Amino acid sequence: MDKGMRKIAVGCAAVFSACATVLAVAGPSAAYGKDGNLEVDEFGLYWTTNRGGCVFDLYGEDLNFSDDYFKSGCSGGGQKVNDNTESYWNRDVYAWKVGTDAGLDGNVGEIPSNYWGNASTNFKNKISSATYTFHA
Repeated sequence: MDKGMRKIAVGCAAVFSACATVLAVAGPSAAYGKDGNLEVDEFGLYWTTNRGGCVFDLYGEDLNFSDDYFKSGCSGGGQKVNDNTESYWNRDVYAWKVGTDAGLDGNVGEIPSNYWGNASTNFKNKISSATYTFHA
């Protein structure tokens, strides 16, 4: 390999190495889920009506809330999430489905993207599972 080709090869290797380092240090998106902070791209279930008290925030589906608890430091902190939520806010681009039983069973309702409200009588303090849903 002549001197010019070696310089190009070394330069390409350096650029590749720098890009790989930048990609390795780049973290995940801002939304983490289940950290007690409802962020963009997440779905949240609240302890009380009108988005009051603690929030249980989901980035991905959770088909069984039986082992989930509200984070501490707010009204409802440390309490089980299962059958213990009264309002919601969908900050995701996808609609979310909630079920009154584990495995998205029982009564199932759908909450559109960027929508918030209080749970109806059929869902208030009865939600046990949730997942996002795609629409064509």
